[in-house]
Amino acid sequence: MPTREHDVSHLTDSELQRARRDLATSLALARPDSPIRAPVLAHIDAIDTEQAGRVHRADLGHVRNDPPMPGS
Repeated sequence: MPTREHDVSHLTDSELQRARRDLATSLALARPDSPIRAPVLAHIDAIDTEQAGRVHRADLGHVRNDPPMPGS
């Protein structure tokens, strides 16, 4: 079965949150043996990865913009 890219980088933070919430709801309603679970989980993983990357990039930007420590 071919894999499909789940590019969510174009979504805003609020769109990512809403999409993840909607996908989590769908997952909760799906039967444990449902074939829909795999693509839903893959999309949730893509959203989680994108959000973690944004936090990491924001943290890096914050570190670079911090003033030097006194005595440095």
